[in-house]
This record gives sequence, structure tokens and C-alpha cells, in this order.
Amino acid sequence: MSPLLFDEPYYIEINEARWAMARRAIDALRTGVPGGLTTCADVAAGPGWFSERLAGLGLDVTGIEGRAELVEEAARRVPSARFARANVESGLEMGALGTFDLVFCFGLLYHTENPFSVVRNLAGLTGQVLFVETMVLPTDEPILRLVSEGQNETQGLTFHSVIPSRTALVKMLQTAGFSWVAEHTGRIEHPDFHDTDARYRRRGVYLAAREPLTVPDFKALPPAQAPKYDFAKPGRR
Repeated sequence: MSPLLFDEPYYIEINEARWAMARRAIDALRTGVPGGLTTCADVAAGPGWFSERLAGLGLDVTGIEGRAELVEEAARRVPSARFARANVESGLEMGALGTFDLVFCFGLLYHTENPFSVVRNLAGLTGQVLFVETMVLPTDEPILRLVSEGQNETQGLTFHSVIPSRTALVKMLQTAGFSWVAEHTGRIEHPDFHDTDARYRRRGVYLAAREPLTVPDFKALPPAQAPKYDFAKPGRR
């Protein structure tokens, strides 16, 4: 296979920053979740960067990826994990995979056309904990934005996606059956996770479970609200 965009410095840099945070959280989860964590699904595994590290923690890892060529490449790179091809937007394909103690889903939702369906499919995979990192719109409104993406292997299968706001994502997770949703509040050493004077932060990290957990650097969130839209014009309410 020709060199992948996933191997370029930008992607390695952000993955290293993500993993430094994720490793700490997973260490806490393995002692804090009743029964511990044994099995793990790495959803949107790409060529297996995270799968390799998750397997290195002793987890029984199944990487799930929508592109056949990436499934093949991941299997070559990470013989310590298994890999399966599935479209994350298909309830039938995702439902056939079973359940996993930990569902690890980094860098996926903002590459999908139907993120609410994907969240429901992820909930169906989740036996204990869902761990999500995604781009989120910088607004408290429960909205989503349609985006045309670049056409390469790091983007979604259709090259169009719908990006949720933070409030929309939290509402989706809660509606999908996760009564406990928490947001990462610690520092991640990459500019995409920080507000600056010139730019809003682009990404957020969330844990979701059906029972409350205590994980360092994660703050539980209250129920999100998604009221009906008010079509009245300003001054006419």
C-alpha cells in the first residue's frame, strides 16, 4: 500500500496528544468500572494506530473500519488485534459485531453523514463505557452543520459530514441510553483542544456510561436540552 496521510506528522502529533490523555483515563477506568475492562472496539481504526496501543494495554481489541484497504493495512501493522470492515452508519452491520467493554471512538463522528445514528450504533456496541473524541461546533445551541470534506482516506466514506455542537452531541449520547456523560476538563497538549484569542477549540472528549463513574479530569454533565425551534422573527415574539 502507498504511504498514508495517517502517517504524516500532523496526524501523528494529534494522536500522540490524544493518547497521552486517553491512556490515563483508561488506566482509571480499568480499576473503576465494575468487573474491569477486557474487550475493546476501536471504531474507525484506520491503519491501527490506536488499536496497537490499546492492545499494548492488554485489551482484547477489535478494530472496526469502513475502508477495506485500511482493514487490510491495519491487520498487517497490528497482528495483536483483529479487524473487521463495517459501515458505522449501518445498524445491521454494527449490530452484528456484538458488544465490548470499552468502545473507543476517536476522530469519527465529524466524518459521518448521520452522527445521531452512529451514536445509537455505538451505544449498541457498548457493554460498559463509550470513549469519544470528536470535533464539535463552538456553540451551546443543539445544532449540526453539513460540511463538504476532502476526498482522501482520512475523511468520511461519502466525503460529506455533519458536525454536531457540544450540546447536540451530549443530547444524542443521553438519548441513546447513557445516563452518565462526562466531558474532559484537563489539558491536552495540542492546539485543537484549546481556546485562543483568535480561534475556538475544535475538539472535545467525552465518556459515556449507563452508571456514574469517577474518572480524573472528567466532569459529569447535566441533561442537555433540545427545545423546539422558535420561528418567530425578532421583535414579534
